[in-house]
Amino acid sequence: MWNKTKSLLLSRVLTWISACIVLILTFFVPEFSVWYDKSFSHDYGFFSDSSVVVPMCVILYICEIFAFVVLYSLHVLLSNISREQVFVERNTACLRHISWACMFAGVAFSVLGLWRFIFLLAGFLAIMFGLIMRVLKNVFEKAVEIKSENDFTV
Repeated sequence: MWNKTKSLLLSRVLTWISACIVLILTFFVPEFSVWYDKSFSHDYGFFSDSSVVVPMCVILYICEIFAFVVLYSLHVLLSNISREQVFVERNTACLRHISWACMFAGVAFSVLGLWRFIFLLAGFLAIMFGLIMRVLKNVFEKAVEIKSENDFTV
């Protein structure tokens, strides 16, 4: 039977698998960028007359740093939840880190959108996800505050 313990375990395993995939993909960023430029890239952008390979490599490597920040924060968050530490300051900090990493990745993809407009969509989606995480962080922060007040009351 599926329960919250198995769900939490699945989330932790998927976080580790995602980290391994991001690490492996690190070695293929240049090849992926060349493949994209030759096969799928359409010349729609402000700098459409130039190759997208170098800017794409730089932006993807920058975004991998943000991806590792998100994955590490998820790992810490899930570890705290598995120890029954849900409404604590550390979890709020993890949500804050996830939100900022998504926003910065969105800005990076938006810069890449100067070469190919399709990356503006990726940037917009990442910024929107960061905004959603920011709202969740604010809700979590308020819950931590309420829990703290209740702990002092009792």
